[in-house]
Amino acid sequence: MGCCAHSPGGAVLSSLAGIPQPWLDELYDSSALVTDPDGRAAVLNEMAYAARRRREVDASMLSDMLELVEAARTWALLEHEEAWAIGLLRYESAEEWERDEPGRIVVGRTPEEG
Repeated sequence: MGCCAHSPGGAVLSSLAGIPQPWLDELYDSSALVTDPDGRAAVLNEMAYAARRRREVDASMLSDMLELVEAARTWALLEHEEAWAIGLLRYESAEEWERDEPGRIVVGRTPEEG
């Protein structure tokens, strides 16, 4: 690895030394971040605090990790919003699904009696 790396939020990181690799792997999972920004941020925060409790990182490194989580979350929220704006994502009701694809199984819906 060179001298610098980029977080999902685009921030340049001068050094990743000392950050646990499993945490970095989660941070760089951009698909998961964009799909669920708040949920992934919660996971990353918990992983960072757990690394601190295990004394894998010091307080300064924990602070850096938490800042990276917030930057990644902000980036993911913007990416998610942009995907909606350009039409990559859209809301569909169960009725629309059934109209387009008769017989499609819709999870989480109570079957109609009749």
